[in-house]
Amino acid sequence: MVEVVRVQTFVDAGRVAAIIPASGTRVMLLTSQPEGDTAQRLSGYGSLVEARHQMAAALQAVLDDPLGFDLFVMDCDGFGGMDGGEAAIAALIAHDARMRVMLVSRDFDVPAFPLGRRTAVCLPADASEDSFRRGFVHVLRDRAAVTYM
Repeated sequence: MVEVVRVQTFVDAGRVAAIIPASGTRVMLLTSQPEGDTAQRLSGYGSLVEARHQMAAALQAVLDDPLGFDLFVMDCDGFGGMDGGEAAIAALIAHDARMRVMLVSRDFDVPAFPLGRRTAVCLPADASEDSFRRGFVHVLRDRAAVTYM
């Protein structure tokens, strides 16, 4: 006689993860507002934020950094909007940079949290704190924890 066991799994996609990735996440932020909401939120999560206000300088810093940044975040509105974000990603890909990317722009109507590892999290410029935090956690979801021995 075979016994059948039924299992149900519940997923609440509307909830925001309460856990922020370990502090010390290295972030390259390309922004025209170095003291703006994006920078404040990222540093509020304990990230080590290095901000640049020129695209070429930010991309060069990412490519030249010997340690490597954990995340590239771009406030797209000061750099051509969504098209500028796509150009930055294309430049990173052309130079074989493999990193997580988060784009923030008023061109995005709703947040996008794609499941692909090489796809950017896209957030509207007026994203709520919960939505921004969810994007941050999502983009870093597969980041290995750093341990010290």
